[in-house]
Amino acid sequence: MPMPPFARLALVLIGLCLPAAAYASETCPGESPMANQDRGKTTVIRTGSGNTATIVRHDPDGTIHLEQHGRDNATIAVQSGSGEKLAISQSGTSASAEVTQDGACNDTELAQAGAGNTAAVHQSGSGNRVVVRQGS
Repeated sequence: MPMPPFARLALVLIGLCLPAAAYASETCPGESPMANQDRGKTTVIRTGSGNTATIVRHDPDGTIHLEQHGRDNATIAVQSGSGEKLAISQSGTSASAEVTQDGACNDTELAQAGAGNTAAVHQSGSGNRVVVRQGS
């Protein structure tokens, strides 16, 4: 049985109350020298109505790029580690994304289009990469 959204949110919030581990600034394998220019940035672009986002970034080198277009899309993004990268793009209606990253050099891309798509990604350790694309 899938975990209800409010229970996942509660777990994320509990995790935020725990002290974050100290990570040194990380140079990730395969990263170009230009990649360092985007470190430490959070970008949110929204159009439409009813879109919500909760972003928590304890990673000073982390990068989050979030786009929400359409209606009633929800995102929870949590980074605590070093050198994490996250890009989320949701279009359509009633999509839900939850991504937590902990460790070093983890990379997630998530693109959802259509109606009612749901995705949960949890990364820990180092050097993990996830790509999720869902259609209508």
